Amino acid sequence: MRIDIIDTVAGLEAVRDNWDQVFMDDPDAQHFLSWIWLKNYLSRRRRWFILALRERDPDSPYVAFFPLRLITHLNEKTGLFYDEIIMAGNFAADYTGFIVRPDYEHHAIAGFASFIKHQNWTDLKLEYFSGPAGRHEKMIEALRGPEVMFRDSSPKNNENIDNTICPIVSLPASFDHYLEQRMSSQTRQKLRRFLRKVEGGDLYRITMATPETIHRDLDILFDLWRTKWSARKGAERTERLIITTREMLMDCFNNGNLEVPVFWYGDQPLGALANIVDRQKKAILFYITGRDENWKTPSPGLILHGYCIRRAIEQGFKTYDFLRGNEPYKYMFGVEERHISCTLFRTRNGQNLHGALNPRSIRFVYEQALDMYRNGARGRAEIVFNQVLQSAPGHTGAGFGLANLLFDRGKLTEALAAYKALAEQAPDPTPIRMRLGDTQLALHQYDQAAETFRLVGEVGPHLIQAHYKRGIALVAGKRLAEAEAAFAAIRDVHSDDPAALDYVAKANAALERIQASAEPTPHKTDVVSETIARWNRGWQLSERRRPRLH
Repeated sequence: MRIDIIDTVAGLEAVRDNWDQVFMDDPDAQHFLSWIWLKNYLSRRRRWFILALRERDPDSPYVAFFPLRLITHLNEKTGLFYDEIIMAGNFAADYTGFIVRPDYEHHAIAGFASFIKHQNWTDLKLEYFSGPAGRHEKMIEALRGPEVMFRDSSPKNNENIDNTICPIVSLPASFDHYLEQRMSSQTRQKLRRFLRKVEGGDLYRITMATPETIHRDLDILFDLWRTKWSARKGAERTERLIITTREMLMDCFNNGNLEVPVFWYGDQPLGALANIVDRQKKAILFYITGRDENWKTPSPGLILHGYCIRRAIEQGFKTYDFLRGNEPYKYMFGVEERHISCTLFRTRNGQNLHGALNPRSIRFVYEQALDMYRNGARGRAEIVFNQVLQSAPGHTGAGFGLANLLFDRGKLTEALAAYKALAEQAPDPTPIRMRLGDTQLALHQYDQAAETFRLVGEVGPHLIQAHYKRGIALVAGKRLAEAEAAFAAIRDVHSDDPAALDYVAKANAALERIQASAEPTPHKTDVVSETIARWNRGWQLSERRRPRLH
Protein backbone atom coordinates (compact mmCIF):
# COMPACT_ATOMS: atom_id res chain seq x y z
CA MET A 1 0.00 0.00 0.00
CA ARG A 2 1.07 3.61 -0.54
CA ILE A 3 -0.13 6.98 0.71
CA ASP A 4 -0.30 10.04 -1.51
CA ILE A 5 -0.89 13.57 -0.27
CA ILE A 6 -3.63 15.78 -1.68
CA ASP A 7 -3.23 19.39 -0.54
CA THR A 8 -4.63 21.55 -3.33
CA VAL A 9 -8.15 22.21 -4.55
CA ALA A 10 -7.10 21.06 -8.01
CA GLY A 11 -5.84 17.79 -6.55
CA LEU A 12 -9.08 17.34 -4.65
CA GLU A 13 -11.15 18.02 -7.76
CA ALA A 14 -9.15 15.42 -9.68
CA VAL A 15 -10.24 12.59 -7.34
CA ARG A 16 -13.93 13.46 -7.06
CA ASP A 17 -15.27 10.33 -8.76
CA ASN A 18 -12.89 8.10 -6.80
CA TRP A 19 -13.85 9.86 -3.55
CA ASP A 20 -17.56 9.53 -4.23
CA GLN A 21 -17.15 5.81 -4.86
CA VAL A 22 -15.29 5.23 -1.59
CA PHE A 23 -17.84 7.38 0.23
CA MET A 24 -20.70 5.25 -1.06
CA ASP A 25 -18.83 2.00 -0.36
CA ASP A 26 -18.21 2.98 3.28
CA PRO A 27 -21.43 2.23 5.20
CA ASP A 28 -20.32 4.51 8.06
CA ALA A 29 -19.37 7.54 5.95
CA GLN A 30 -21.04 10.78 7.01
CA HIS A 31 -21.86 13.90 4.99
CA PHE A 32 -19.07 15.93 6.60
CA LEU A 33 -16.63 13.53 4.94
CA SER A 34 -18.29 13.81 1.53
CA TRP A 35 -16.36 15.33 -1.34
CA ILE A 36 -18.86 18.15 -1.90
CA TRP A 37 -18.88 19.32 1.72
CA LEU A 38 -15.12 19.12 2.23
CA LYS A 39 -14.29 20.77 -1.08
CA ASN A 40 -16.22 23.90 -0.14
CA TYR A 41 -15.01 23.93 3.44
CA LEU A 42 -11.33 23.35 2.69
CA SER A 43 -11.29 25.84 -0.18
CA ARG A 44 -11.59 28.58 2.44
CA ARG A 45 -8.83 27.25 4.69
CA ARG A 46 -5.06 26.85 4.73
CA ARG A 47 -2.63 24.05 5.51
CA TRP A 48 -5.00 21.16 5.05
CA PHE A 49 -3.88 17.87 3.59
CA ILE A 50 -5.58 14.60 2.77
CA LEU A 51 -3.97 11.18 3.14
CA ALA A 52 -5.04 9.06 0.17
CA LEU A 53 -4.41 5.31 0.39
CA ARG A 54 -4.14 2.91 -2.53
CA GLU A 55 -2.31 -0.16 -3.75
CA ARG A 56 1.30 0.34 -4.89
CA ASP A 57 0.31 0.24 -8.54
CA PRO A 58 0.17 3.96 -9.47
CA ASP A 59 -2.86 3.31 -11.67
CA SER A 60 -4.86 1.72 -8.88
CA PRO A 61 -7.77 3.71 -7.41
CA TYR A 62 -7.70 5.13 -3.92
CA VAL A 63 -9.42 3.03 -1.29
CA ALA A 64 -9.37 5.43 1.68
CA PHE A 65 -9.15 9.17 2.38
CA PHE A 66 -8.23 10.87 5.68
CA PRO A 67 -8.68 14.69 5.67
CA LEU A 68 -6.46 16.53 8.17
CA ARG A 69 -5.40 20.08 8.95
CA LEU A 70 -2.39 21.67 10.61
CA ILE A 71 -2.62 24.45 13.20
CA THR A 72 0.41 26.13 14.76
CA HIS A 73 0.58 27.78 18.19
CA LEU A 74 3.13 29.85 20.10
CA ASN A 75 4.36 28.57 23.45
CA GLU A 76 4.53 31.82 25.40
CA LYS A 77 6.94 30.35 27.95
CA THR A 78 9.58 29.13 25.52
CA GLY A 79 8.92 31.52 22.64
CA LEU A 80 8.83 28.54 20.27
CA PHE A 81 6.02 27.44 17.99
CA TYR A 82 4.53 23.97 18.01
CA ASP A 83 2.21 22.12 15.66
CA GLU A 84 -1.16 20.50 16.12
CA ILE A 85 -2.81 18.09 13.69
CA ILE A 86 -6.60 18.21 13.79
CA MET A 87 -9.42 16.71 11.79
CA ALA A 88 -9.96 18.76 8.63
CA GLY A 89 -13.61 19.49 9.34
CA ASN A 90 -13.15 20.58 12.95
CA PHE A 91 -15.03 23.74 14.01
CA ALA A 92 -17.86 22.99 11.57
CA ALA A 93 -18.26 19.23 11.10
CA ASP A 94 -20.19 17.25 13.69
CA TYR A 95 -18.53 14.06 12.46
CA THR A 96 -14.90 13.61 11.43
CA GLY A 97 -12.54 10.74 10.64
CA PHE A 98 -11.78 8.92 7.42
CA ILE A 99 -13.67 7.02 4.75
CA VAL A 100 -12.54 3.61 3.52
CA ARG A 101 -13.72 0.66 1.53
CA PRO A 102 -14.66 -1.96 4.17
CA ASP A 103 -12.17 -4.54 2.90
CA TYR A 104 -9.31 -2.06 3.43
CA GLU A 105 -10.16 -0.99 6.99
CA HIS A 106 -7.09 -2.66 8.52
CA HIS A 107 -4.75 -1.26 5.86
CA ALA A 108 -6.17 2.25 6.31
CA ILE A 109 -5.69 2.26 10.08
CA ALA A 110 -2.14 0.90 9.85
CA GLY A 111 -1.12 3.18 6.98
CA PHE A 112 -2.64 6.38 8.32
CA ALA A 113 -1.26 5.83 11.83
CA SER A 114 2.23 5.10 10.51
CA PHE A 115 2.21 8.26 8.41
CA ILE A 116 1.02 10.44 11.29
CA LYS A 117 3.64 9.04 13.68
CA HIS A 118 6.36 10.16 11.27
CA GLN A 119 5.06 13.73 11.16
CA ASN A 120 6.26 16.60 13.36
CA TRP A 121 3.58 17.54 15.88
CA THR A 122 3.01 18.14 19.57
CA ASP A 123 -0.76 17.54 19.66
CA LEU A 124 -2.92 15.23 17.58
CA LYS A 125 -6.65 15.73 18.09
CA LEU A 126 -9.07 13.03 16.97
CA GLU A 127 -12.11 15.13 17.85
CA TYR A 128 -15.62 13.88 17.08
CA PHE A 129 -14.10 10.87 15.38
CA SER A 130 -16.80 8.65 13.89
CA GLY A 131 -16.82 5.20 12.38
CA PRO A 132 -17.86 1.61 13.01
CA ALA A 133 -17.42 -0.10 16.34
CA GLY A 134 -13.76 -0.71 17.07
CA ARG A 135 -12.25 1.82 14.64
CA HIS A 136 -11.50 4.35 17.36
CA GLU A 137 -9.83 1.78 19.62
CA LYS A 138 -7.75 0.39 16.75
CA MET A 139 -6.59 3.88 15.80
CA ILE A 140 -5.51 4.55 19.39
CA GLU A 141 -3.59 1.30 19.52
CA ALA A 142 -1.87 2.04 16.20
CA LEU A 143 -0.90 5.57 17.27
CA ARG A 144 0.47 4.67 20.69
CA GLY A 145 4.18 4.91 21.30
CA PRO A 146 6.82 5.74 23.92
CA GLU A 147 7.00 9.41 22.91
CA VAL A 148 3.28 10.19 23.15
CA MET A 149 0.50 9.92 25.70
CA PHE A 150 -3.23 10.10 25.12
CA ARG A 151 -6.45 10.77 26.98
CA ASP A 152 -10.15 11.20 26.39
CA SER A 153 -10.80 14.85 25.53
CA SER A 154 -14.59 14.88 25.35
CA PRO A 155 -15.75 18.44 26.04
CA LYS A 156 -17.60 19.31 29.23
CA ASN A 157 -20.35 21.90 29.55
CA ASN A 158 -22.53 23.43 32.21
CA GLU A 159 -25.70 21.89 30.79
CA ASN A 160 -24.34 18.36 31.27
CA ILE A 161 -24.79 17.63 27.56
CA ASP A 162 -22.65 14.83 26.15
CA ASN A 163 -21.56 15.87 22.67
CA THR A 164 -20.16 12.43 21.89
CA ILE A 165 -23.73 11.09 21.77
CA CYS A 166 -25.57 11.69 18.51
CA PRO A 167 -29.31 10.90 18.53
CA ILE A 168 -30.56 9.63 15.17
CA VAL A 169 -33.93 8.50 13.82
CA SER A 170 -34.08 5.57 11.41
CA LEU A 171 -36.97 6.47 9.14
CA PRO A 172 -39.63 3.86 8.27
CA ALA A 173 -41.64 3.68 5.07
CA SER A 174 -44.50 5.90 6.25
CA PHE A 175 -45.06 8.80 8.62
CA ASP A 176 -47.96 7.02 10.28
CA HIS A 177 -45.72 4.07 11.01
CA TYR A 178 -43.12 6.45 12.43
CA LEU A 179 -45.67 8.08 14.74
CA GLU A 180 -47.02 4.76 15.95
CA GLN A 181 -43.67 3.07 16.51
CA ARG A 182 -41.35 5.88 17.61
CA MET A 183 -43.37 8.43 19.56
CA SER A 184 -45.25 8.29 22.83
CA SER A 185 -49.01 8.53 22.50
CA GLN A 186 -49.06 11.97 24.12
CA THR A 187 -46.37 13.41 21.82
CA ARG A 188 -47.94 11.71 18.81
CA GLN A 189 -51.33 13.26 19.49
CA LYS A 190 -49.81 16.67 20.14
CA LEU A 191 -47.79 16.61 16.91
CA ARG A 192 -50.78 15.55 14.82
CA ARG A 193 -52.90 18.30 16.35
CA PHE A 194 -50.21 20.94 15.78
CA LEU A 195 -49.61 19.89 12.16
CA ARG A 196 -53.35 20.08 11.45
CA LYS A 197 -53.36 23.58 12.91
CA VAL A 198 -50.50 24.61 10.62
CA GLU A 199 -52.03 23.10 7.51
CA GLY A 200 -55.67 23.88 8.14
CA GLY A 201 -55.64 27.53 9.14
CA ASP A 202 -54.47 30.91 7.97
CA LEU A 203 -52.48 32.04 11.01
CA TYR A 204 -49.79 29.35 11.14
CA ARG A 205 -47.62 28.33 8.20
CA ILE A 206 -44.24 26.81 7.35
CA THR A 207 -42.13 28.13 4.49
CA MET A 208 -39.06 26.55 2.90
CA ALA A 209 -36.16 28.79 1.88
CA THR A 210 -35.78 29.60 -1.80
CA PRO A 211 -33.00 31.50 -3.60
CA GLU A 212 -35.11 34.62 -3.14
CA THR A 213 -35.68 34.12 0.61
CA ILE A 214 -32.59 32.29 1.85
CA HIS A 215 -30.84 35.37 3.21
CA ARG A 216 -33.99 36.54 4.98
CA ASP A 217 -34.59 33.08 6.42
CA LEU A 218 -31.02 32.73 7.69
CA ASP A 219 -31.29 36.20 9.21
CA ILE A 220 -34.37 35.01 11.09
CA LEU A 221 -32.65 31.84 12.26
CA PHE A 222 -29.50 33.58 13.48
CA ASP A 223 -31.37 36.45 15.10
CA LEU A 224 -33.32 33.93 17.17
CA TRP A 225 -30.19 31.89 17.89
CA ARG A 226 -28.28 35.02 18.93
CA THR A 227 -30.98 35.98 21.41
CA LYS A 228 -30.61 32.67 23.21
CA TRP A 229 -26.84 32.15 23.11
CA SER A 230 -25.16 35.56 23.07
CA ALA A 231 -25.15 35.99 26.85
CA ARG A 232 -23.65 32.52 27.40
CA LYS A 233 -21.09 32.51 24.60
CA GLY A 234 -20.21 36.20 24.64
CA ALA A 235 -21.10 38.71 21.94
CA GLU A 236 -17.81 38.50 20.03
CA ARG A 237 -17.71 34.71 19.90
CA THR A 238 -21.40 34.58 18.98
CA GLU A 239 -20.91 36.83 15.97
CA ARG A 240 -17.84 34.90 14.87
CA LEU A 241 -19.79 31.63 15.03
CA ILE A 242 -22.66 33.14 13.07
CA ILE A 243 -20.35 34.34 10.31
CA THR A 244 -18.57 31.01 9.85
CA THR A 245 -21.72 28.92 10.22
CA ARG A 246 -23.63 31.04 7.74
CA GLU A 247 -20.79 30.76 5.25
CA MET A 248 -20.82 26.97 5.49
CA LEU A 249 -24.62 26.77 5.26
CA MET A 250 -24.68 28.99 2.19
CA ASP A 251 -22.17 26.67 0.54
CA CYS A 252 -24.56 23.81 1.25
CA PHE A 253 -27.52 25.79 -0.08
CA ASN A 254 -25.71 26.74 -3.27
CA ASN A 255 -24.99 23.06 -3.83
CA GLY A 256 -28.65 22.17 -3.32
CA ASN A 257 -27.94 20.50 0.03
CA LEU A 258 -29.67 22.75 2.57
CA GLU A 259 -33.25 23.19 3.70
CA VAL A 260 -34.33 26.07 5.95
CA PRO A 261 -37.94 25.72 7.13
CA VAL A 262 -39.39 28.71 9.00
CA PHE A 263 -42.47 28.47 11.23
CA TRP A 264 -44.67 31.59 11.20
CA TYR A 265 -47.59 33.02 13.13
CA GLY A 266 -48.91 35.58 10.69
CA ASP A 267 -45.86 37.66 9.83
CA GLN A 268 -44.06 36.75 13.05
CA PRO A 269 -41.35 34.06 12.74
CA LEU A 270 -41.49 31.65 15.67
CA GLY A 271 -38.65 29.33 14.77
CA ALA A 272 -36.35 28.07 12.02
CA LEU A 273 -34.13 25.07 11.32
CA ALA A 274 -31.12 24.58 9.07
CA ASN A 275 -31.05 20.98 7.85
CA ILE A 276 -28.17 19.74 5.71
CA VAL A 277 -29.33 17.26 3.08
CA ASP A 278 -27.09 14.28 2.35
CA ARG A 279 -28.53 13.01 -0.91
CA GLN A 280 -25.85 10.35 -1.32
CA LYS A 281 -26.56 8.63 1.99
CA LYS A 282 -30.24 9.64 2.08
CA ALA A 283 -29.89 11.46 5.40
CA ILE A 284 -31.20 14.73 6.82
CA LEU A 285 -28.77 16.36 9.28
CA PHE A 286 -30.30 18.86 11.70
CA TYR A 287 -27.52 21.41 12.15
CA ILE A 288 -28.83 24.50 13.97
CA THR A 289 -32.08 26.04 15.14
CA GLY A 290 -33.40 29.32 16.45
CA ARG A 291 -36.75 29.82 18.14
CA ASP A 292 -38.74 32.49 19.91
CA GLU A 293 -38.05 31.59 23.53
CA ASN A 294 -41.14 33.47 24.68
CA TRP A 295 -43.53 31.42 22.54
CA LYS A 296 -44.80 28.34 24.35
CA THR A 297 -47.47 26.62 22.28
CA PRO A 298 -47.68 25.27 19.73
CA SER A 299 -44.04 24.31 20.16
CA PRO A 300 -41.96 25.59 17.20
CA GLY A 301 -39.37 22.86 17.71
CA LEU A 302 -41.86 20.00 17.78
CA ILE A 303 -43.71 21.29 14.74
CA LEU A 304 -40.60 21.98 12.64
CA HIS A 305 -38.89 18.67 13.37
CA GLY A 306 -42.12 16.73 12.93
CA TYR A 307 -42.78 18.49 9.64
CA CYS A 308 -39.23 17.80 8.40
CA ILE A 309 -39.31 14.15 9.45
CA ARG A 310 -42.57 13.64 7.57
CA ARG A 311 -41.10 15.41 4.53
CA ALA A 312 -37.95 13.26 4.70
CA ILE A 313 -40.00 10.04 4.82
CA GLU A 314 -42.09 11.15 1.85
CA GLN A 315 -38.92 11.86 -0.14
CA GLY A 316 -37.39 8.47 0.63
CA PHE A 317 -34.69 9.48 3.11
CA LYS A 318 -33.41 6.83 5.49
CA THR A 319 -32.31 8.79 8.56
CA TYR A 320 -33.00 12.03 10.39
CA ASP A 321 -29.85 12.85 12.32
CA PHE A 322 -29.94 15.25 15.28
CA LEU A 323 -26.11 15.32 15.25
CA ARG A 324 -24.03 15.98 18.37
CA GLY A 325 -25.51 16.34 21.81
CA ASN A 326 -27.96 14.34 23.90
CA GLU A 327 -30.31 17.23 24.69
CA PRO A 328 -33.49 15.80 26.25
CA TYR A 329 -35.90 17.23 23.66
CA LYS A 330 -34.35 15.08 20.92
CA TYR A 331 -35.53 11.90 22.62
CA MET A 332 -39.22 12.67 22.10
CA PHE A 333 -38.66 11.87 18.42
CA GLY A 334 -37.82 8.20 18.98
CA VAL A 335 -34.08 8.33 18.46
CA GLU A 336 -31.30 5.82 18.74
CA GLU A 337 -27.83 6.81 19.90
CA ARG A 338 -24.71 6.89 17.78
CA HIS A 339 -21.46 7.31 19.70
CA ILE A 340 -18.41 9.21 18.53
CA SER A 341 -15.18 9.96 20.41
CA CYS A 342 -12.66 12.67 21.23
CA THR A 343 -9.05 11.70 21.93
CA LEU A 344 -6.03 13.93 22.45
CA PHE A 345 -2.52 12.64 21.76
CA ARG A 346 0.34 14.75 23.12
CA THR A 347 4.08 14.30 23.11
CA ARG A 348 5.54 13.61 26.52
CA ASN A 349 8.09 16.42 26.29
CA GLY A 350 5.55 18.98 25.08
CA GLN A 351 7.52 19.62 21.89
CA ASN A 352 7.13 18.54 18.29
CA LEU A 353 8.08 14.99 17.46
CA HIS A 354 11.55 14.83 15.88
CA GLY A 355 12.42 18.23 17.36
CA ALA A 356 11.44 20.31 14.35
CA LEU A 357 8.53 22.26 12.94
CA ASN A 358 6.19 20.50 10.58
CA PRO A 359 7.29 21.39 7.03
CA ARG A 360 3.79 22.71 6.35
CA SER A 361 4.15 25.30 9.11
CA ILE A 362 7.57 26.72 8.13
CA ARG A 363 6.16 29.56 6.06
CA PHE A 364 3.53 30.41 8.67
CA VAL A 365 6.07 30.52 11.50
CA TYR A 366 8.49 32.57 9.40
CA GLU A 367 5.73 35.11 8.75
CA GLN A 368 5.08 35.30 12.49
CA ALA A 369 8.77 36.03 13.06
CA LEU A 370 8.61 38.83 10.49
CA ASP A 371 5.64 40.35 12.30
CA MET A 372 7.51 40.17 15.60
CA TYR A 373 10.51 41.89 14.03
CA ARG A 374 8.45 44.65 12.44
CA ASN A 375 6.59 45.25 15.70
CA GLY A 376 9.81 45.68 17.63
CA ALA A 377 9.84 42.31 19.44
CA ARG A 378 13.40 41.63 18.31
CA GLY A 379 14.28 39.10 21.02
CA ARG A 380 11.22 36.98 20.27
CA ALA A 381 11.86 37.26 16.54
CA GLU A 382 15.40 35.95 17.03
CA ILE A 383 14.12 32.83 18.80
CA VAL A 384 11.66 32.10 16.00
CA PHE A 385 14.09 32.84 13.16
CA ASN A 386 16.47 30.33 14.76
CA GLN A 387 13.63 27.80 15.09
CA VAL A 388 12.86 28.15 11.39
CA LEU A 389 16.52 27.67 10.48
CA GLN A 390 16.79 24.62 12.71
CA SER A 391 13.74 23.10 11.04
CA ALA A 392 14.63 24.20 7.51
CA PRO A 393 18.42 24.62 7.21
CA GLY A 394 19.32 27.12 4.53
CA HIS A 395 16.06 29.08 4.87
CA THR A 396 17.15 32.37 3.32
CA GLY A 397 14.45 34.51 4.90
CA ALA A 398 15.23 33.37 8.44
CA GLY A 399 18.95 33.83 7.84
CA PHE A 400 18.26 37.32 6.52
CA GLY A 401 16.22 38.11 9.61
CA LEU A 402 19.08 37.05 11.89
CA ALA A 403 21.56 39.08 9.83
CA ASN A 404 19.34 42.14 10.19
CA LEU A 405 19.27 41.62 13.95
CA LEU A 406 23.08 41.63 13.96
CA PHE A 407 23.03 44.88 11.99
CA ASP A 408 20.50 46.44 14.37
CA ARG A 409 22.70 45.57 17.35
CA GLY A 410 25.73 47.18 15.77
CA LYS A 411 27.51 43.89 15.13
CA LEU A 412 28.45 45.09 11.69
CA THR A 413 31.33 42.71 10.98
CA GLU A 414 29.17 39.67 11.77
CA ALA A 415 26.29 41.15 9.77
CA LEU A 416 28.61 41.75 6.81
CA ALA A 417 29.71 38.11 6.76
CA ALA A 418 26.10 36.92 7.07
CA TYR A 419 24.86 39.13 4.22
CA LYS A 420 27.70 38.00 1.94
CA ALA A 421 26.93 34.33 2.56
CA LEU A 422 23.20 34.85 2.05
CA ALA A 423 23.70 36.81 -1.18
CA GLU A 424 25.51 33.82 -2.65
CA GLN A 425 22.67 31.38 -1.97
CA ALA A 426 19.51 33.46 -2.33
CA PRO A 427 17.43 33.03 -5.51
CA ASP A 428 16.82 36.79 -5.47
CA PRO A 429 19.72 38.47 -3.67
CA THR A 430 18.53 42.04 -4.27
CA PRO A 431 17.16 42.83 -0.77
CA ILE A 432 20.19 41.17 0.81
CA ARG A 433 22.63 43.12 -1.36
CA MET A 434 20.88 46.34 -0.41
CA ARG A 435 21.52 45.57 3.24
CA LEU A 436 25.04 44.42 2.43
CA GLY A 437 25.69 47.79 0.82
CA ASP A 438 24.30 49.60 3.87
CA THR A 439 26.63 47.58 6.09
CA GLN A 440 29.64 48.34 3.90
CA LEU A 441 28.79 52.04 4.07
CA ALA A 442 28.51 51.85 7.86
CA LEU A 443 31.94 50.16 7.97
CA HIS A 444 33.39 52.87 5.66
CA GLN A 445 34.03 50.31 2.93
CA TYR A 446 32.97 52.84 0.33
CA ASP A 447 34.39 51.26 -2.82
CA GLN A 448 32.89 47.89 -1.93
CA ALA A 449 29.55 49.55 -1.18
CA ALA A 450 29.58 51.37 -4.52
CA GLU A 451 30.19 48.07 -6.32
CA THR A 452 27.43 46.31 -4.38
CA PHE A 453 24.88 49.00 -5.21
CA ARG A 454 26.05 48.97 -8.85
CA LEU A 455 25.27 45.25 -9.06
CA VAL A 456 21.82 45.86 -7.60
CA GLY A 457 21.18 48.67 -10.06
CA GLU A 458 22.18 46.50 -12.99
CA VAL A 459 19.67 43.82 -12.01
CA GLY A 460 16.95 46.35 -11.19
CA PRO A 461 17.36 49.62 -13.07
CA HIS A 462 14.08 50.80 -11.51
CA LEU A 463 15.54 50.55 -7.99
CA ILE A 464 16.28 54.25 -7.57
CA GLN A 465 17.36 53.70 -3.98
CA ALA A 466 20.29 51.54 -5.13
CA HIS A 467 21.46 54.16 -7.64
CA TYR A 468 21.21 56.89 -5.03
CA LYS A 469 23.15 54.91 -2.44
CA ARG A 470 25.82 54.12 -5.02
CA GLY A 471 26.19 57.84 -5.50
CA ILE A 472 26.54 58.28 -1.73
CA ALA A 473 29.25 55.61 -1.61
CA LEU A 474 31.10 57.26 -4.51
CA VAL A 475 30.99 60.63 -2.77
CA ALA A 476 32.27 59.06 0.44
CA GLY A 477 35.09 57.48 -1.56
CA LYS A 478 35.84 60.92 -3.06
CA ARG A 479 35.04 59.69 -6.56
CA LEU A 480 33.06 62.84 -7.24
CA ALA A 481 32.96 62.67 -11.03
CA GLU A 482 31.41 59.20 -10.90
CA ALA A 483 29.05 60.32 -8.15
CA GLU A 484 27.95 63.31 -10.23
CA ALA A 485 27.15 61.00 -13.14
CA ALA A 486 25.20 58.65 -10.87
CA PHE A 487 23.09 61.44 -9.37
CA ALA A 488 22.55 63.05 -12.77
CA ALA A 489 21.12 59.78 -14.11
CA ILE A 490 18.60 59.72 -11.27
CA ARG A 491 17.52 63.31 -11.89
CA ASP A 492 15.73 62.43 -15.13
CA VAL A 493 13.66 59.60 -13.60
CA HIS A 494 9.88 59.95 -13.94
CA SER A 495 7.80 58.00 -11.44
CA ASP A 496 4.52 58.09 -9.52
CA ASP A 497 6.13 56.29 -6.58
CA PRO A 498 6.54 58.74 -3.66
CA ALA A 499 9.59 56.83 -2.39
CA ALA A 500 11.28 57.06 -5.80
CA LEU A 501 10.48 60.76 -6.04
CA ASP A 502 12.02 61.26 -2.60
CA TYR A 503 15.28 59.73 -3.82
CA VAL A 504 15.14 61.87 -6.96
CA ALA A 505 14.90 64.96 -4.75
CA LYS A 506 17.80 63.74 -2.61
CA ALA A 507 19.87 63.05 -5.72
CA ASN A 508 19.21 66.57 -7.02
CA ALA A 509 20.31 68.05 -3.71
CA ALA A 510 23.49 65.95 -3.69
CA LEU A 511 24.20 66.89 -7.29
CA GLU A 512 23.87 70.58 -6.47
CA ARG A 513 26.32 70.20 -3.60
CA ILE A 514 28.85 68.47 -5.84
CA GLN A 515 28.52 71.13 -8.50
CA ALA A 516 28.71 73.90 -5.93
CA SER A 517 31.88 72.41 -4.49
CA ALA A 518 33.55 72.69 -7.88
CA GLU A 519 32.95 76.46 -8.04
CA PRO A 520 35.55 78.84 -6.49
CA THR A 521 33.68 80.38 -3.55
CA PRO A 522 35.00 81.78 -0.28
CA HIS A 523 32.87 79.42 1.85
CA LYS A 524 33.06 76.12 -0.02
CA THR A 525 31.12 73.24 1.54
CA ASP A 526 32.88 69.96 2.30
CA VAL A 527 30.65 67.96 -0.05
CA VAL A 528 31.82 64.58 1.24
CA SER A 529 31.11 65.29 4.90
CA GLU A 530 27.84 67.06 4.19
CA THR A 531 26.53 64.33 1.87
CA ILE A 532 27.46 61.52 4.28
CA ALA A 533 25.92 63.44 7.17
CA ARG A 534 22.67 63.85 5.25
CA TRP A 535 22.66 60.15 4.34
CA ASN A 536 23.25 59.18 7.96
CA ARG A 537 20.34 61.33 9.13
CA GLY A 538 18.04 59.85 6.52
CA TRP A 539 19.15 56.31 7.31
CA GLN A 540 18.54 56.80 11.02
CA LEU A 541 15.05 58.16 10.40
CA SER A 542 13.87 55.65 7.83
CA GLU A 543 16.08 52.72 6.94
CA ARG A 544 16.86 51.68 10.47
CA ARG A 545 13.26 51.83 11.54
CA ARG A 546 11.98 49.75 8.68
CA PRO A 547 14.61 47.25 7.55
CA ARG A 548 13.63 45.33 4.48
CA LEU A 549 13.08 41.63 4.87
CA HIS A 550 12.02 39.16 2.25
